[in-house]
This record gives sequence, structure tokens and C-alpha cells, in this order.
Amino acid sequence: MMNDQSLDGITVLVTRPEGQIETLATAIEAQGGTAINAPMLVISPLADPTAAQAAATALDQIDIAIFVSKNAAEFGMELLNAKGASLDRVPVFAVGLGTRDTLNRLGLAAVQAPATEFSSEGLLKLETLQQEAVDGRRVVIFRGVGGREVLAKTLERRGAEVRYCECYERQKPDVVLGTVLKAHDVRVPDVGLATSLESLTNLVEKIEEEGIDRLFDMQMLVVGSRVGQEVESLGFTQRPLVVENPSDESILRRLIRWADEES
Repeated sequence: MMNDQSLDGITVLVTRPEGQIETLATAIEAQGGTAINAPMLVISPLADPTAAQAAATALDQIDIAIFVSKNAAEFGMELLNAKGASLDRVPVFAVGLGTRDTLNRLGLAAVQAPATEFSSEGLLKLETLQQEAVDGRRVVIFRGVGGREVLAKTLERRGAEVRYCECYERQKPDVVLGTVLKAHDVRVPDVGLATSLESLTNLVEKIEEEGIDRLFDMQMLVVGSRVGQEVESLGFTQRPLVVENPSDESILRRLIRWADEES
């Protein structure tokens, strides 16, 4: 059981997008810590949804559907519902348990997801996405505009025909990091949190733009080994803490363990 003061005196820079930051921040503060909210990504609806709407109306030509994030699940299902489209007849995959749970909540009961490695690489290890399962199949990937190509490229090498339904946009925030820190009277947070590579790189850009290089001495906690590998190369001086599961509980437990080790 977690102690109510497990994070007493610990300051955490939380960089999740607005709308996804609040529950974790509340949990940190319930453990006695201070959550410094500085979203490093803005998630927004498409300025022009024409292409996404066209993809949503062509689901009768699809054999497999994949959602790469909770945002993809939320925006993708909203798009499908608006078009009266259904995925009931095709296998549906989610990149992680949070994405799977979101799809379940939105009405998709049978969703496959990796059990441990919550990434494109983990998804590609599933037996039901190997070459014999996807060769000649038509796959739609629900995602934001842009992003990694490893999932689509690997499935194409396995013989699948892949198309995207890009159903939301990711943008850089207009937050001034120095102002946020000053408001909390904090020079360097004890821990900085980055749940995606894009959040991490946007954080680095903010640090460099605002000339607050002291933040490179901050202990980083990141989600996924791929993001962890980038931390030191981007200039941070401490070895990162890494969790594979992006859930609030997983992140909070790792924070508490680190705080206990440091005390």
C-alpha cells in the first residue's frame, strides 16, 4: 500500500498533454509531492478532416484495424461513430493496455494488445500480426498526423497493404517553461516526466530556447526503452528511470520507489 507521504517534498515536472495530465498530477500530490504541470504536446482535432473521413467510410475494404494510442482511439472512434461506420467485423489491435481499455469503453469488446511491451515493436511481436496472418490483408492504422513509420513498414514487408486514418493533430505548446517553474518557486524539479519521444524532444527544445540548461541535470522518468535511449543523447546528465507501462499507477510506483531509494 502506498504511503500518503511517499513523495513528500518531491517536485515532478509533468509534461503530458492537457486533458491527460490531471489524474497523474492529482495522484502525485496525494502522495505528498508537487506536480508542476507543463504540457509539452497539444492534442487537437484535425483542421481538415476530409482525408480521415474518407478513410472512415472505406472500412468495408479493411481486414485489420490498429490504434496506436489512446488519442487515436478517442478521435478515431468519434470519427467512425459520426460516419456510422463499424469495426465489428474485423480484428482490432491496440498498442497498449490503456488504448485497449479506451476502445473497450467506447464499445469495442474484442481488442488485442501486447501483454508487456507497449510499443509498435511489442505489437509487431503478436502472433496474430505475423506474416502468415497479415500477408495479403488490408490494414488501417489509426494515428495522429505524422509519426513513426516502423509499424506500417514492417507490416508491408510481411505482405500487408497498409493505409492510415490520421484522425488528430499534435502541436507544440505555447507554454513558457521558465514562467511555470517560477510560479512554483522551483529552479530544477526533482524529476521530469516524458511519456513519449515527442514530449521529450519538445521539452529539450523549450529548455534550449529559454536558456535554462540547468534542467538537463533533472532526473528524467520516461515511458518506453526507446525514449529512455534518447535521454542521454539529448543532453540530460542522469541515467533515466524507465517504465514500459504508461499508466498513472505504473509511473507513480516508479516515482515512489525512486524517492525511497534517494532518501
